[in-house]
Amino acid sequence: MREFWDNRYADVDFAYGEAPNEYFKEQLFKLTPGKILLPGDGEGRNSVCAARSGWEVDAFDISREGKKKADQLAEKHKLSINYQVGALEDLTYPPNTFDVIALIFTHFDPKIRAQYRKEFIRLLKPGGLIISESFSKKHLALNSKNPKVGGPKRLSF
Repeated sequence: MREFWDNRYADVDFAYGEAPNEYFKEQLFKLTPGKILLPGDGEGRNSVCAARSGWEVDAFDISREGKKKADQLAEKHKLSINYQVGALEDLTYPPNTFDVIALIFTHFDPKIRAQYRKEFIRLLKPGGLIISESFSKKHLALNSKNPKVGGPKRLSF
């Protein structure tokens, strides 16, 4: 899976552009800045948006190429984000750390999805929020008509 994402992000251009996900941005701007975690943030467009809005940002992704692009985008905006390469189980975050966790079109293997959900809840501060935008099962039909829309290629993801 890492190889897939490294290949996806290796191009000079940003795979999904530099602008943040619209739903993420809309939800984020309703909140008072605090500490946010962005799992699977790819090239960092959502992390940079959060940092530009005054959030203290932690992010991770399995793609080294994604991190390079995220660092490049943060540098372009003269921002700092704490972006790590790895899977959640490889990283260490203390419990009750984040005000918000944003799961924007993340692809987690079904074998670890339930474990990840429990860990995300553990990482949230009391009263913390999760912002989530996900693919529906209908997405596969859209993808078959237009492969450029991206997303998982099978229901199990």
